[in-house]
Parts: sequence; structure tokens; C-alpha cells
Amino acid sequence: MSIVSLDSPVSVLYGIGPEAERRLARLEIFSVYDLISYFPVRYNDWSDVRKISEAQEGREISFQATIATAPVRKGRKRTSPIGFAMTDGASRIEISFFNAPYVAGKFERGDKCFVHGAVTFYNGRLQMVNPYIEKLDSMTETALVRPVYRLTAGITSNQLAKWIRTALGLVGNKIPNVIPSETVRREDLMSSEAAYRCVHFPTSLEEAQAARRRLAYEELILLGIGMKRYMHGDEAEERAPVVIPKIISKDINDRWKIVLSNLGFKLTDDQKSALADIRKDLMGSKPMNRLVQGDVGSGKTAVAILAMAMTALMGKQAVLLAPTSVLAEQHYKSAQDLLKDSGINVVLLIGSTGAALKREIKEKLKENEASVIIGTHALLSDDVRFADLALVIADEQHRFGVKQREKLLISRADGHLGPEDINSVHNLVMTATPIPRTLAMVIYGDMDTSVIRQKPAGRKEIKTHFLLADHQDELARLVRGSLEIGNQVYIVCPRIDDNDDDRLWVDDYYGNEYYDSEDQASVELTSVVEMKRRADEWGVSGKYGTGVLYGSMPEKEKLQVMDEFVKGEKGLLISTTVVEVGVNNPNATLMIVMDADRFGLSTLHQLRGRIGRGSKQSYCILVSANRSEKALTRMKLMCECSDGFELAGKDLEMRGPGDFFGTKQHGIPTLRAANLFTDADIARTACDDVNRLGEAGGAEAEAINEAIGLLFKLRFGNRMGTL
Repeated sequence: MSIVSLDSPVSVLYGIGPEAERRLARLEIFSVYDLISYFPVRYNDWSDVRKISEAQEGREISFQATIATAPVRKGRKRTSPIGFAMTDGASRIEISFFNAPYVAGKFERGDKCFVHGAVTFYNGRLQMVNPYIEKLDSMTETALVRPVYRLTAGITSNQLAKWIRTALGLVGNKIPNVIPSETVRREDLMSSEAAYRCVHFPTSLEEAQAARRRLAYEELILLGIGMKRYMHGDEAEERAPVVIPKIISKDINDRWKIVLSNLGFKLTDDQKSALADIRKDLMGSKPMNRLVQGDVGSGKTAVAILAMAMTALMGKQAVLLAPTSVLAEQHYKSAQDLLKDSGINVVLLIGSTGAALKREIKEKLKENEASVIIGTHALLSDDVRFADLALVIADEQHRFGVKQREKLLISRADGHLGPEDINSVHNLVMTATPIPRTLAMVIYGDMDTSVIRQKPAGRKEIKTHFLLADHQDELARLVRGSLEIGNQVYIVCPRIDDNDDDRLWVDDYYGNEYYDSEDQASVELTSVVEMKRRADEWGVSGKYGTGVLYGSMPEKEKLQVMDEFVKGEKGLLISTTVVEVGVNNPNATLMIVMDADRFGLSTLHQLRGRIGRGSKQSYCILVSANRSEKALTRMKLMCECSDGFELAGKDLEMRGPGDFFGTKQHGIPTLRAANLFTDADIARTACDDVNRLGEAGGAEAEAINEAIGLLFKLRFGNRMGTL
């Protein structure tokens, strides 16, 4: 048998065949380390063992009792349940199992068993249906605190726990330590191996909590320290070209005034402040490393294009990376309008750009005949070379692999950045996701931050309302009413078609899988295809035109659909969250989000930001069938709050460990142990301790530095772009 290591594929473990491997991949479990670091989302505590007489209808209870009657089928049909009675000596309860014929052969009268389940009354008698039951003398697990995992269809918690137990037996002692010994002593943290075992197989909720605390320290060190080193490397000192000199010629000043006159509106104070920060950075040789956070509709694009204009007017090149071709095309048109008559040449390079035009654009980049370059991943191609690249802007940076973006930093025409002392370029990140300070610190490291909160003058606040999913007639009326007065409508759905099933499941340890109603209650999610059918039935498609948009469509089709929508040729656009970021149509005044409980607050806020971009009153309708307290609380927050920064904090607080950004396309992966809202102090303490140890040097510092590199690659590497 080959030696199993942390980076071994999960298929090396007994019981994981090709089909199980495929299903685990849907949970982003590829390696043995991925498996052992796939932590439970919560726990069921069955350790409070009671008497049967203490049972209450509708409540769960754990008890030990003896089977009083032999298990028999309660009826003549093959589908009839298997039933028997149990007693603890003082009280009696009826047990029934549906779709579980094996029960009759597994248990017999006189067996002493542990039972956990929900109690109901039937014909005046206590009963349980499909409880968890195990013979006391054959219980393989003594712990009665059971982990609950987020699952995909076809994988159960019992299966996952069995594979994890096997994996920990093989590699539990191979997990390197990334936490300084002083931190471990001061914070009274358990060992790494113990933490991985206890988070999956705790003997108490207190032990599970202690394990998760240790793992939160580990995870935040990996993300905070590992990300910084991963992004910036080990270069002693970085130097970038000085873009803006102290004295600027009259010709350049005149051309800058032309650019400002093309704006057509007055910059807000926040925009002016952000531009002043950028201008100051571009006047120095220290590489700008700035994050511009702006709430939806605050005018970040104008700031980005003006920053590129500053660079281009000085004879250097600037690149803007957009996450989608639709958004890149929109930025290109905005740049053309803003930079017209200034003598600045703007080009667009995306995947669907024709071969001949691509060759022409690439030649212009090499010869410095194009100074403002806008594009998607197509700009990261190995054959793209720049003559004098000085500024790289990433729109929604967390959607790009870090190493992919680094290609731009060495993509000069001669393969070098310039003089020997120039080894970097200026880096500007534009994000429409308002990121709380702690999250920004961990994800973006030492970046300076500029914040744009103010909205351009003349825009009205979007009114947000909640609508229950069964009110389809009201939904149709809202859509028709908006289209009839000449406005346009977005409808966003969580999936493309009925086969696009990315739902995640938990199971109840009774062998029953069910949808995780705590977070995502709607079992039948609305698809783009289904919504298009409804729009056809409502009679709006033929009269006003309906476009369909989703991420896997060919680029040319996506661009055509968006172009038709922006031009008003289609009144209704039915889409997935591909419209979440940046798409701009001032005539769209109604945003409807189907199964809104499926999305995080930040994603909902981004979707809402697609409307309200003109002077008309706009409305956002959140549609959901989920009536849980958690879902209704989130919907209420969306209806009452329009501040993206406040919502982002609430999003982190309510989600707990998990995916802040809300989509699988983003480059920052989900956190499994830490919560960047509640664990802010841990993030600071853990990273500071590691940095201090590194400055002091020594054997422990070297060992931890090596461990961080190894675990960072295992935990985050394959989700951050090519390493």
C-alpha cells in the first residue's frame, strides 16, 4: 500500500470510488487534507439521556430502553412500516420505520438500545418514526455529540465521518503546526492533531468549541500570513515607475481638462478623495497597493478610468481587468466616452475578440500605441506583452487567481519591467463589495484603503420589498406594470435549468437526507429556464422581448443579450448572478430576485445595485418561500438597510464560518473554522504573533514558516489560481 499523505487524492482511501470522488469534488474535497479540514456546520447534542416518561410531543429526546415486542410489518403491503414497542421499565413507546425493511432482521425482542428522535402522539400513544437506534453493545461511537456536515446528494454524514476517521488515522500526525508555541500556551490551545479529531468527533459541545477555536487560529494564520507572502513574495524591496512627475506640462494639463469635461457630472467628495490618494501614490516609486471600496452605484468605474487616464497622459500604459466579458465591454464603452478627444488610445481584449483584431491589439501593446487596455482573462495570455506597463487595476480582485494577475507584472515587451531597480507596477483594486476592515486586512494584506460611500447627485434610494413565492399573480402584475410604462426589468434566479442542481444537503443520522432548511429552505429552486417559461405565459416576452443570460453562455451571445437589453430592444432580462457586478442600465428600475434566501446579504445588495442608476424611482423585490426566522430576519434587513458596509458586517455575523462572497466563482475560498466578523481579535493576534516570531528568527520560526507555506497551498492554493 502506498504511503498516504496530506496531498494524496481522496480516492486513495478505502470506500471512495470514482462516483464518491466525483460527489466529494462538488464539496471542493479533492485531497485527503481537504477531507479532514471539511468541518461540521453544527452539532446535534444527544448526550442528555432522559426517561421515556419525560418525552414531549414535537421535541427530540435521547433514551435507553429494551425492545419489548418483536419487530413486525404493520400491514400487508410491502410499503407498510416495520414497528415494535420499547420500554425502559417504567414507560413504553412505539417505534415505526418506513422504507427500512432491514430493521426487522437487525433488531429483536430483548435488545437493549440507544434511541434518539422526535416524539409524536398516535392514537393517544407515544411514538417515534424513523429514529436513530443502535444496540448498546454494538455502538461503535460512544460520543453522543454528532457532527452535521453540509453535503451533496448521494453523500451522507455517516459516510463522510467514516472516511474522515480513516483519513485521520493515516495522516493525523502529519499535520504541520503553524501556531507559535507561545500563542498555544497563552491561549490554552489544544494540539493540531487533537483539534482535527475533536472537531469531527467531540465528546462534548465544549470540546468541539475548543477544537474549532484552535482551528480558527490556524485558518486565519494561513489566510492572513500565507496570502500576504503569496501575493508579494520574498522580494526585499519593490520599486515601480514614477508615473506623475512633480511638474506637469501645459499640454498634459489641457488634455486632463478635456477628460474631466467629458464626465458630464461633478465628482463627489469621496471620488475626489480617492483620486487624490491614487495621484499621490503614482508620484512615488513605492508600488501603489491600494484598495478602493465603493458601495454599489458610487462611481468607482469613473475613478478607475480617471486613474488610467493619469497614467496614459504620462506616456505609460494602464490595464483594467474585468471579471466578465460583459463588464469589460461596458468599461470599454465608458472609457471611450470619457477619454474622447484626449489623444488616449483605448483598446478592448476579451476571449471573443477575433483572431486578426487580437493580433493587431497585441502589436499595439508591444509598441505602446495603446495606453488604456481593458479586458478579461484574455489579457493574461502568455503572448501579451506591454511596452511600458505602469498600472494594473483589478475590478473585483477576489475573482482572479493571484498568480494569474502576477503575469501582468512581468509582461513587458522584453520580458522585464524596465531598469534594474524597477521590479513592480502600481496595483489598484476596485471592489463593489463593501468589505469590513478585518476581512480586508486578512484578504488584501497591507493595502491602503480609499472608501467611496457617497452616491452621485440625483439618484433616489431603491425601495426594497419582500414577497412570498406563492404570490405569482402579484409578481406578474409588477413585471407587466413596469414594462408598460417603458421601464426595464431584471429577474435573477439561483440556477440555470432543472439539471443545474448545486443544492447542498445535510442528513439527520436517521438515514434520511433532507434539504438544509436553516440556510436554504426552498427545495425546488427557480431556474432561468422556468422563469422564461413563466414570462412567456404572462404574455410579456412577445410584447416587450425577453433576454436570457448566464455565465456558461458563449461570450458573443452574452454580449449580444446585454447589448439588446441596454439598448432597450429587450424589456426583461432573466439571469443568474452574472449580472451581480457592474452591469449598468439606467432604464432598468425593477430587480426581482427569486429564492432570495439562497443568497448572502452582500450578493443581494450587489444585485439591488443593478437598478437605481438613473433619476427614476426603482424597486427591488425579494421573493422566497422560506419562512424560517433566520431567512425572514435577513429579508427584513435588506428591506430596511441600504448601506452596503452595514449589510456586509451583518452578512459575516449571520453566516458564521463560510462563504462571505456568496458564489463559487470568487477566488477567496470559504472559511471552515473561522468567522471574520466574530474572530476579528483572533485574526489580529494570530498574525501579529507569527510576524513577531519571524522577526526574532530561530528554529521555531523556520519550522512555522515552512508549515505555513505547505498548509496554505493545501488549504487555499488550488482555489487561488495557478501556484
